Amino acid sequence: MNTKDLIQLNNEKREQLTEENEKYYGDMLVYIRMNLNKSERYTEEVLLEMLEHLLQAQAEGKTARDVFGEDPKTYCQDIIEEIPSEKKTNRLPFILFIMMRLISIVGLTAGIVGFALYYFFDLGSGNISFPVVSGTLIVLIDLLLLGLFLFILSKWIKSSTFKEKQPKKWVEFLQLWLLCTLFISLTLIVLRFMPDFGSVFHISFPVFILFGAVLYIISFVMNKKMRLIS
Repeated sequence: MNTKDLIQLNNEKREQLTEENEKYYGDMLVYIRMNLNKSERYTEEVLLEMLEHLLQAQAEGKTARDVFGEDPKTYCQDIIEEIPSEKKTNRLPFILFIMMRLISIVGLTAGIVGFALYYFFDLGSGNISFPVVSGTLIVLIDLLLLGLFLFILSKWIKSSTFKEKQPKKWVEFLQLWLLCTLFISLTLIVLRFMPDFGSVFHISFPVFILFGAVLYIISFVMNKKMRLIS
């Protein structure tokens, strides 16, 4: 049974919990999962073991608070300390997948928009100028910004757990919208103000679209075989 199967099994078993127990366990699950540097498989095995223990206690008339105590955050922190860090070799396929997926989406979007503007509205040129050095630097900076965005997002999600009074949905939506807007704005600023340097290649829009499509297909097949994301 791989990691994604463990997640699916966890989702199915959680449906057996009472509303109170599901809320308590759900906060624990989110808090533990948001430690992205920890072994994903080991994390899911621990979460499933906790869930099965809770289901057994629930059948005996006990609540999650009876099982895990009055301070679930401290309990989770103790659990997290016992989970080993993810091996670097296990992170490489995921990092490669994210890079290919990001580049493919940018390539498809830029290619399709540029193609439509040029051939249907006679705007711009029929190709994209790609300075090798500055273009590569932009991609690397965007990947770093993406990593920072995911790190901040995980911290924000963790901070939303174990609260007696949950914030209003519109407040959470506004916070998430501002975070996403900041990330997109920074990527656009990098693209706008990065000076062109290095050899320049002129790539036609159809070729750019084909390149993005090929990368997307490769990332899709890679995810299909390795099940990197759901």
